[in-house]
Amino acid sequence: MSLRKLFVNSSLLEKTCKKCKKTFPRNTEYFYAKKHHSQKNNLNYYSLCIACENERSSTYKKMYYGKRKEQELKYRKSEHGYFMGMWNSIKKSKHGNEFKSFEEFFNCWKEQEKTYGVKCPYLNIEMTRNVGLNKSIYGKRNCNTNISKDRMDSSLPYSPKNTMFCSWQANNMKGSITPTLAKKYLDFYKERFGDE
Repeated sequence: MSLRKLFVNSSLLEKTCKKCKKTFPRNTEYFYAKKHHSQKNNLNYYSLCIACENERSSTYKKMYYGKRKEQELKYRKSEHGYFMGMWNSIKKSKHGNEFKSFEEFFNCWKEQEKTYGVKCPYLNIEMTRNVGLNKSIYGKRNCNTNISKDRMDSSLPYSPKNTMFCSWQANNMKGSITPTLAKKYLDFYKERFGDE
């Protein structure tokens, strides 16, 4: 057993936080630490105490995520961003998808826009791209005038031939009615009411 005392550098027993200027014991109770890059069994302590580091981190996150949310919302409100959201839901759709790419899907909208503009082909109302009011990114709670994708024949998958863009209200009213059922309904209506 050695009688020599273990040298302890007294200047390293305490550490002063660079922000609040308070002095604390140099340990993991007051400062975050990570393993030293070269010295075995040694730690590198952060320059800020835990309270100041948490405050700095929280401020940064609020600022960073706030800017990101603004940018994301701006993109989602743009025509490209809005249709990209629809395209992502079509790719995962249980009804199937025959579009080969986003460009083909977007061109389908552009072709319809040449004919109808941004009016709903069913209800003849101006369609919108309101986002940000919904709970989810592309929203389960929709605005009635928002553009939505509709399968004309609900027994077939999304495809350039089978997809129509209409207002959410029209899509909701139409439901999953098939052309055969719609024809039968019109026949019954004509039988009961004539050409009224």
